[in-house]
Amino acid sequence: MGRARSGQTLVLVALMLTALIGLAALAIDGNNAYAQRRRAQNAADAGALAGTRALWLAQHGAGNESTILQAIHQIAEAQGIPDTDGRPGNEFNGNIQAFYYISDTVQISIPAGAIPPNARGVRVVVQNPFRSFLAAVIGHTVLRVSAQALAIYFPGWSSGEYALTALCKNENTNGPCYQNALNLTGSDIYINGGVHSNSGLNLTNADPSRAPHVVLENGVCEYGGEAYKLNDAGLGCVGAYPITLEWLYSISEFRQGGSHWSEAGKKFCLQPSSNQGVTLDPTAPYTPTHGMCGPNTLSTYRLVNEALYYVEGDVTLRIPSGWSTPITITIAATGRINVDMKNCPDINGDGQPDCSRLYPYTAKNLLFFSPVKDATSPVIQVSAPNIYWNGLIYAPVGLVRMSSAGNIVTDAGAILAWRIDLSGSSISITAKQDLGPLGRPRMKLIR
Repeated sequence: MGRARSGQTLVLVALMLTALIGLAALAIDGNNAYAQRRRAQNAADAGALAGTRALWLAQHGAGNESTILQAIHQIAEAQGIPDTDGRPGNEFNGNIQAFYYISDTVQISIPAGAIPPNARGVRVVVQNPFRSFLAAVIGHTVLRVSAQALAIYFPGWSSGEYALTALCKNENTNGPCYQNALNLTGSDIYINGGVHSNSGLNLTNADPSRAPHVVLENGVCEYGGEAYKLNDAGLGCVGAYPITLEWLYSISEFRQGGSHWSEAGKKFCLQPSSNQGVTLDPTAPYTPTHGMCGPNTLSTYRLVNEALYYVEGDVTLRIPSGWSTPITITIAATGRINVDMKNCPDINGDGQPDCSRLYPYTAKNLLFFSPVKDATSPVIQVSAPNIYWNGLIYAPVGLVRMSSAGNIVTDAGAILAWRIDLSGSSISITAKQDLGPLGRPRMKLIR
C-alpha cells in the first residue's frame, strides 16, 4: 500500500513539475516572444518603407525586382530577422514575404516577373523564429512570431503629380498662411495634372453673375487641413497631408562654376552695379559678355535667345509691342523676376493677340527661379495680354503672380511656389512630367 502511495506521489510531483515548467516557460518565453514580436514589427515596418522607396526608384529606371527584395531583406535582417540561404542581403529569405500594393483588394507577390506600373506601395510579412528557453523541455525548441506592415508612396513633386503646388502652411518663417494660398480667377479654368495647396484654395470666376466653369482632369484637388476657407467651385477637393519638400534648386548651381552654369551652352552672368536691377530686352543695343561674371554698368541689355541668365538682384524681362518671336531662356535670379509683355500682334487672325511664348532653356526645363522670401509681393510676376509658357516656374518661399486680360496657357508646365495667384479671362494648365530634379517621394506606413 505504501509503495502505491509513493508511486502516486511521484506522478503528482512529475505533473506539478511539468506544470511549473510550463508556467515558467510561459513567463520567460512569453516575455521573450513579446520582445521578438516587437523585433519582427520593426523589421516589417523598416522593410515596407525600404521596399516602397526601392519600388519608386525602380519605376523611374533605377532598379528592378531584385533590388526591391534586396532593400527589404537587408534592412529586415539588420533588425535581427534570420537569413535562410546563407547569403545575407540578397533577394532570398524564406522568413520574409513581400507584395506589391495596388489597392486594398489587389496585392501581387514579389517577384511577379515585372514591376506593375500602378503599384503604389509594398506590404511585407515577417516570420521571426527564435530558440526557446524552457519551452524546449516540453517539446517546443523553436518558437515563431510574425508581423506585417504596409507602406505607400506619394510621388516626389517633379514626377508630375501636380500642375500647381502651393507650399504655404502655418508652420513657416514667412508668417501666417494666407486664406487663398492658391488663387485662380478666370471665366474658364482647366487644369490637367492636379492641384495641391498646403493651406486654402480659391477657384472662382471673374464674373460673379455666372457660376465658375472649372474642369480638372488626370489629377486630384487637395488642400491642407489648416485651410481658412475653401472655394473649390464644386470640384469636391479633399483634405490632404501637407507637402514638405527639399529645395529643388540652389541659386549657387547657376553661378559661374555651378553645375547648371557649366552645362549651359549660352550663358550670361549679370551683376548690376546699382540696386535697380537689370532689364533684358530683345531690341536693346548692347549684348552682355558671354560666360563672364563681373560688375555690369548698364541697366538694359539685349536679350539673347536660347540662353541661361544668372542675375544678382532683380531682373525685368521686357518684350516690346509687336514682338512675337518665341523666347527660350532660363532665368535664375537672387532677386525678383518681372516679365512685362506689351501689346502683341494678331498673327493667326483669330482676334487674339499672339504674345511671345516662353520656353525653358536648361536645368530640367526650368523657366524662372527666385529664392526671394516674400509671401505678400510677387517674387515672380508675369503680365501680358496673353501669357503662354512652358516649363517650371519655381519660387519655393515666394509669391508667383500671373495677370492677363486674355488667356494664361501652358501645355507642358507647372508652378511650385509658396503662394500662387493667377488671374485671366481663361486659364488652361497642363502639367509636364518630370519638371525639375526628381524629388524624393513621401513615404507613409498606413498599417
